[in-house]
Amino acid sequence: MNYFELLGIPVAYKIDEATLTKLYLQKQSRVHPDVSESGREESAALNVAYKALLDPLERAKHFLEVRGITNADELEPQFVSEAFIIREEYSSLKALEDKKNFQNELSRRISELIATLYNLENNLGEFRKNYGFARFIGSFLEKVKADVYGWN
Repeated sequence: MNYFELLGIPVAYKIDEATLTKLYLQKQSRVHPDVSESGREESAALNVAYKALLDPLERAKHFLEVRGITNADELEPQFVSEAFIIREEYSSLKALEDKKNFQNELSRRISELIATLYNLENNLGEFRKNYGFARFIGSFLEKVKADVYGWN
C-alpha cells in the first residue's frame, strides 16, 4: 500500500506535516466508523499511513519502498565500523550519568541524520545509506533507553 497515495500527497520525503494532517482529517471525516459502517478498514489504513508518514524514519523507509528500494535497513560498509565503535563505547560505560550523556549524543546524531535525509531526497543511493545508519542509531538508542531507564 502506498501511504502517500492513500493520503493524497506526492511521494516525497519532504512533506508538509500540516497539510498531511489536514488531508488525513478530511479523509477520516468521510470514512471513520462513527460516520460510515463500511469505512472501518479504510479508516484503519488511514491511521497506519498517517502514523508512518509523521515519523521521519518510518516515512524514509516507506519513501524508499515506494521508490523500489528494498533492504534499506542494511548498514553500508562505511557505517559498519562506526556502528561497531558506538556499541563498544556504550558497553564500556558504567556510570548512569555517562550512559545518559551517551543517549543524548545518540539523540543528537539521529536528529542530524534525519536532517541530512531532507537534503538527499533526490539521491536515492545516499538517502538509503544514511537511512540505514539512522535506523541503526534509532534502534540502538531504544536499547540504551531501556538500559538507562530499566524498560523492558
